[in-house]
Parts: sequence; structure tokens; C-alpha cells
Amino acid sequence: MMHPEGLLCSIHAYVRGSCRYGRMCSMSQTLSESSVDRYPFTRPASRPPVVVETDGVELILEDGERVIDAAGGAVVTNIGHGRGEIADAVATAMRSIDYVVPTWATPNRVALVDRLVNNWLPEGFGHVYFAGGGSEATDTAVRVARQYHLSRGNDQRYKVIARLPSYHGATIATLGIGGHMARRSGLDPLLAEWPKVPWNDASALAAAIEAAGPETVSAFMAEPIIGASAGALVANEDYWQQVMEVCQHYGVLFIADEVMTGFGRTGLTWGHEHDPVQPDILVSAKGLGGGYVPMSMVTASDEVTGSISDAGGNVMFFTYSGPDAMCAGALAVLEIMEREQLVDRAKVMGDRMQSALSSALDGHSRVTEIRGRGLMIGVELAGLSAVEAVEACVQRGMWVYPAGSGPAVADALLFAPPMVVTDDHIDRIIDITVDALNSFG
Repeated sequence: MMHPEGLLCSIHAYVRGSCRYGRMCSMSQTLSESSVDRYPFTRPASRPPVVVETDGVELILEDGERVIDAAGGAVVTNIGHGRGEIADAVATAMRSIDYVVPTWATPNRVALVDRLVNNWLPEGFGHVYFAGGGSEATDTAVRVARQYHLSRGNDQRYKVIARLPSYHGATIATLGIGGHMARRSGLDPLLAEWPKVPWNDASALAAAIEAAGPETVSAFMAEPIIGASAGALVANEDYWQQVMEVCQHYGVLFIADEVMTGFGRTGLTWGHEHDPVQPDILVSAKGLGGGYVPMSMVTASDEVTGSISDAGGNVMFFTYSGPDAMCAGALAVLEIMEREQLVDRAKVMGDRMQSALSSALDGHSRVTEIRGRGLMIGVELAGLSAVEAVEACVQRGMWVYPAGSGPAVADALLFAPPMVVTDDHIDRIIDITVDALNSFG
């Protein structure tokens, strides 16, 4: 088992970017202290857990302990761990093609775009831009929105409005747009002051657009279900209907940030499909690569991409935008998703898991609310930090994602297990969660 203070150190560093403890913790010596300590960019106060193998819904540590992955890592793993066919697909592609500049086509790039357009994307979305991670994709979406307005002669439109709470990535632009206060901490002098609105108030969006000057607002960016900063916070249908009306009235593009919610996580292909929402630009990441390959994507309506193209514009690529082998891996992930009908399974197992959590934690003194859709479920905490709750869960053999950013949601647990999760896994998750929370009285 991991030393409690060492584990708490690691989780605190993950959530806040710092650690409260100033000493090393005694852990397994399979890997040398110096080797493992070199891994984090900043010097760790404790030796991080070392995962040596992943299997199904479990992480296997260097001492052989098996930890159930109740969050899919960082809400990433969808098809389950250890699927050898993904490695085979990547290796086969890499034997034929290594680096090709992103503006040129390769077989797997073209095949992935085709599969996305034909099987996954909303109607009227016929083009895809690839990047490496969610932050790159959301940052690109901001550029796409700006270039769309430029293509239409609206050169004053550049501002992006987002919600409190929210999280849209770790670039300077997306940190400035987002409302995850902990992850912005200390960086404020570097961040542009973008307008923010309460997460569930459409009238506040209209007021913010008026205050900013409607002619200057480019886009409204929002997660269909708020993840890292709030623990699966869900607005009602009326809210989204009103948001669409506000955006259309003012000519503001809606960017759906589906980095977490996309590719079936919520029990539908896209999180926005639960509500009367039609995005202009759609961003996703985690589920596209399934934890196997670093892939993200931006897509937009044909009206948006066509307008940019007609004006002679383009969207600058990243050096590693959609390498052929990574596209091969993503294709293999989507093949498994389709073959095993994992989107439908996410709804069935998500309903089962949320119901079980609600029954087991009903009236619990440490729980304020249980909410979510599909296999994206939040447990909002009372009088207990997410860091402490996660530490208690991991000590009992389960990883869950620490969420919350305050003041709307200070602390929550975010559950998002792989979509291959079974009834037995769910029973274990419930038992560990209850036991962990009970330990705090």
C-alpha cells in the first residue's frame, strides 16, 4: 500500500500544482528514488505512485497492488486498458510512415476524417482539424472563431465568454477564458480578462454580451456538462435553449467544449445532444485516443469552415497535428467503440452506477449532491476536500478524479470509469466510496 502522506502529496500536486508536505515518503524501491523523482517537472515532495501495467479497469502498481480506475485516469480511458489491437495498429502504421507535415494527407489521416464525418460528427460538419491534446484543441477553436468573423469582415469580434466554473485548457489563452480558479492561480498577470458568467444563467450571458459590446464578442465557450472544475454539473434544458437564442440573436458562435463529454462518455455520442443545442464549433479529445494515443480534434459547421476557406484563410497547424500512426490508433479506438456499442453501454452502466451511488450515499453527511449523465457522475462533497477524499479512496484501492474549483463547487469526486466497466466493478466502486467517506465521520 502507498504511504498515506505520500499519496496525499501526489494528489494535492495534481489538483493544485503544489504540495503541502516537505519530506520524502517510504515506498517500494523497484525503481530508484532518483529515477522516479526526475519524472515530475518540479521537484516532488514525495515519490509518486508508479504504475507498471494497466488491465481492463485496473491500474497495477509496482508492488503488485491493483487499483480500480473509477475515473478513466483523467476521464480519458473509454475502451478499457490493455487493448493490444491499438498497439498493433500504431506499430503497423509507424513501420510505413513516420513524420509527414500536417498539411499533407496520409492514409490514416484521411481514413480517420472519413470515419468521423460518416459515423460520429453532427450533420453538416464535414471537416476536421487534429491536434495533440484538449488544450491545443480549445485554443485552436478560439482561433477558428476569430478567423470566421474576419472572413465575414467583422474584425472587431475577438472576445470569448465562458462560465464560472469552467475549465477549457492550460494554454495562456484557454486559462484566461476558463474559470478554474485554482489552475489560474498566480498566472493572472499573463491572462487576458475575458468575460465570465454564472454557469446556469442565460440572462447573464446576454448581459455580458451587451456589457462587452456585441460587436466585439466572437464566441461563447461551454462544456455541456462541467467536468474538472465542478464534478459533472448539469444545467437544465431551458438554460441551453435560452443560450442558443442569445447566441443567435447577437451573432455569437457557440463553441461546445466536449473534451471530456465527447465520444459517448455521457451515454450519447456528444454531450450537447442531451439538450436543444447546435454548436458552431465542436472540440473533443480524451475519448478520441482513448488513453492510447495523444489525439484531439476541432470540427466546425460547413458554414464556418466554408466562410474561412472562401476568404482564403487557413488554421495554422501544430507540429504534431495528427501523425499518421496516432490517427491509426484513434481509428482502432473508434472501431472498438462501434463494434462493442460502448456509447449505449455508457448509458446503461451509467444509469446503474448513478442509481447505486444515490442509494448508498442518500443522506450522507459528507455528500451534498449526486449528479451526471452516462458514465460521467459527480459526487459533490460537504466539509471535506476532494484531495482528502481521493486519498482515502486510493488507500482502499480506487482512483477517482478530484474536481471542484469554488465558489460554485469547491470539492467533488468525478467518476468516469472505462465504458467496459462491469456490475462487479461498480459494486466495488460503491463499496470503496462509502467506506472512504464514512472514515471522515
